[in-house]
Amino acid sequence: MNIYQQKFYWKIGLVIFAIIIVILSLYYNNNLAKALEDEERKKVELIAETWKEMNKDNSNQNFNFLIQIQKSNTTVPVIEVLENGVFKAFRNIGLDETKRLTAEDSTYVYKILEKMKAGYPPIVSQITPEKKNLVYYSNSTLLRQLMWYPYIQLAIIGAFLLIAYLAFSAARRAEQNQVWVGMARETAHQLGTPLSSLVAWIDMLQMNEDENVQQVANEMCNDTGRLELIADRFSKIGSKPKLEEHDLKTYLYKTLNYVKRRAAKGIKFSTNFEETRNMKANFSPPLLDWVIENLLKNALDAMEGSGAIHMEIKEREDEILVDVSDTGSGIPKSKFKDVFKPGFSSKKRGWGLGLSLSKRIVEEYHKGKISVHKSAVGKGTTFRILLPKKSLVPEKVSKVGELVQK
Repeated sequence: MNIYQQKFYWKIGLVIFAIIIVILSLYYNNNLAKALEDEERKKVELIAETWKEMNKDNSNQNFNFLIQIQKSNTTVPVIEVLENGVFKAFRNIGLDETKRLTAEDSTYVYKILEKMKAGYPPIVSQITPEKKNLVYYSNSTLLRQLMWYPYIQLAIIGAFLLIAYLAFSAARRAEQNQVWVGMARETAHQLGTPLSSLVAWIDMLQMNEDENVQQVANEMCNDTGRLELIADRFSKIGSKPKLEEHDLKTYLYKTLNYVKRRAAKGIKFSTNFEETRNMKANFSPPLLDWVIENLLKNALDAMEGSGAIHMEIKEREDEILVDVSDTGSGIPKSKFKDVFKPGFSSKKRGWGLGLSLSKRIVEEYHKGKISVHKSAVGKGTTFRILLPKKSLVPEKVSKVGELVQK
């Protein structure tokens, strides 16, 4: 199990644990709310009973006591309604029941009453066998707050955790970037010293008039040139590269031809560069070459000595599109994003750094995009690069379907 599978299982476990906490919290809170709801209905039933006694006889010797019971209800909104639908009394609806009501106040009471009718069923107050009143009520402010409390609490906790996660992720990425930069620059530094010595030895060999020695010296010169290019690439990681306008097609051919010379004989190469205009874009040749080279080498590894590599360039309104396709083993759809993560590799001896560095070069340095455009297991893969377009020069380029220049 690799680090990304472990990370995935950890995320699943944490999500399940969070869901359990949410369910338990809501269950406990709902039980509390239900208990308070039952208590409030009992309180309204008591209020209805006091109104019933008061309606029977205002001279009731317990009248003052009944008034005190009415006043003890300071939270639950209640309205008493006669059989003809006219309200008789109310409490806790935002009006002073001791004052004479205006027409506007009465309208307000009826609006509250309509809302109450849509809620709980009324409590019947049987004044006489022939006469009965109805008592409507709604939840108190305390009960409404209790019902909303867990959702507000969970939302605040969720927002806090999200901010904390983003902050820690940003800090972790920054730390990883520093490690990448340090490793890249140290690699460039370590390569620099032996390269200087090799160049000097090659100069001495080239002074020899022996034809075989000259041939060896020339090959060594080519290899040291390649090493110097690699050192230059590593030295540019972590620093802002200088982006200049270049003909993209020319550099793609150069990289493609370099890989072609080192590929197995069973690999066929082809291009499809649009027959429109010579496309130019702002990019760093050493770094973009590195990206294309990584994609081509991955394609060679996926095909294991037999297959085809196809490259296309297309232009859009504000960007240039580069597709690199192969007929290799393919990538499962679930791994499309994972392939760009550091350390992810389908090869037993792979370090899993090539595509991660490619993503950094394209997206951070060139402000473009790189992705797995399409792939099917056993059929092949197409990687797509999108680069911002600088300008277009009206020149004819190679014909559609032309083979790579030799």
